[in-house]
Amino acid sequence: MRRDSFLRGAFILMIGSLVSRVLGAVYRFILPWLMGGGDAGAYGMALFGLPYSIYSIALVLSTMGIPLAVSKLVSEAEARGSLSEARRVFRVSIFLLMGLGALFSFALYAVSPYFVHQVWQNPDAYYSMVALAPAVFFVAIMSAFRGWFQGLQSMTPHAGSQVVEQLVRVVTMFVLVSLLVPYGLEYAAAGATFGATTGALAGVIYLAWVYFRHRDYREIAVRKDAVPDAGTSEGNVQLIRRLLAFAIPISIGGLVLPLMRLVDAAVVPYRLIQTGYEAVAATTAYGYLESYSMPFINVPAIFSTAVAISLVPSVSASLARGDMPSIREKSFAGLRIAALVGIPSAVGLWVLSDEIPTFFWQAPEAGPVLASIALVALLLTLQQVSSAVLQGLGLPTLPMYNLFAGAVAKLVLTWGLTGIPALGVRGAGWATVAAFGIAVTLNLIALGRQVGTFSVVGLFWQSAVASAFMAAGVRLSVPPLNAAFGLSGGVLGGVAIGASIYVVAILVVGGVRSSDLRMIPRIGDRMAQYLKKLRLLKD
Repeated sequence: MRRDSFLRGAFILMIGSLVSRVLGAVYRFILPWLMGGGDAGAYGMALFGLPYSIYSIALVLSTMGIPLAVSKLVSEAEARGSLSEARRVFRVSIFLLMGLGALFSFALYAVSPYFVHQVWQNPDAYYSMVALAPAVFFVAIMSAFRGWFQGLQSMTPHAGSQVVEQLVRVVTMFVLVSLLVPYGLEYAAAGATFGATTGALAGVIYLAWVYFRHRDYREIAVRKDAVPDAGTSEGNVQLIRRLLAFAIPISIGGLVLPLMRLVDAAVVPYRLIQTGYEAVAATTAYGYLESYSMPFINVPAIFSTAVAISLVPSVSASLARGDMPSIREKSFAGLRIAALVGIPSAVGLWVLSDEIPTFFWQAPEAGPVLASIALVALLLTLQQVSSAVLQGLGLPTLPMYNLFAGAVAKLVLTWGLTGIPALGVRGAGWATVAAFGIAVTLNLIALGRQVGTFSVVGLFWQSAVASAFMAAGVRLSVPPLNAAFGLSGGVLGGVAIGASIYVVAILVVGGVRSSDLRMIPRIGDRMAQYLKKLRLLKD
């Protein structure tokens, strides 16, 4: 147990998220093959993915943004030196979340027949949806523990719970899918979704063990720069109101993202059928978007999510001390890190959009879909980080309204563009780009008003230049690598060459600073010193 700085905490969360996402990538790539590969795999993964559009909404409603509110209030209380108040926030929140989790677990089970028969018109998805219902309860409990540790700016327990949760989830998936696929894809998909329940339960057990093992947090809770604690006469009811006043806007904003997935799940197959697709073909095309493209878009979110989680309590603590220069510095650092990861991710996915789905699943038809949505890899990172800063500043309604504006555009554009036969499912991808583009633009405008104006070009130009060199190198190297080593050699070699070019280019243009490397435990200082000798690193 130790306190982590903003950047160090973000790095720890990145590592935990990276391990978790690697495990997630394993099942995303292997499950389609276990289900038969090709169109059969796409159909099975669609049955696996459809219920998650509703499950995600149930998760948002069951937690209601409370974990982030817990981290904010705990960090503020701890900055004032009031550990007892921080503990009371946690006790109240965990009972509240247990009740909400139980309520929405039952609700998910109750609405399953309606969505299966009326919305998706595919009874094969019923078992998958029912298998997800218990997971809501356990995730709600787990989120309370995570909010507590985040508020204390100790990110290791959160990172560890991610790894434990995903490991148990993946093992459950592989075992149950292998056992159930002979009985039908609908049962195999249900076995895969049940992994969410076993994984969440394992995460709760791990976090509870850490919590009770380290009951005395006084050592990490006392700050030299803490302001005097004036105490509080606030009762539990008032505390719940304060939690909800911060949490509800975050919850509504968090609900928008699952609603976007629900729009795709409900509108894309329906509109494709209207243009002449058969039901199975429409579901398969949706699988190209949801299961063969979105997993890659979500990869850079490993880093931006970690930065966002670490930013909220860190900015909140700075705000409690009235330290605006620190808030400005943290805000720009978060945006710059988002660009360092998001820009090359988006460019790389666009450049290799044809090769990637062909390499992994022999599904070249998914290439244009991946290309249409590639820019979201950048926009999602910027949306998460900018929203986190605004939330840490006590303005949770601003990112909510901005994302809602993007969601409205998403609904209109998805309906219109997907119904154009020449575009098909690519129209949904372009609609998602427009939605996040609107949300990010509005967030950055609001952030400039709060912390001072800044140059977007100044923050992002190094990453853009380095990514341009990377794209040229990848595009020139992939064809000869394909000819010499086949598709697998072309993709893997192209990724390796592109990553190497980007690292060298970003150092040459000064896009990485010594503070970025020093957040890496053990080796960060030595790396910074070595690169300084080569004059490739800024202070």
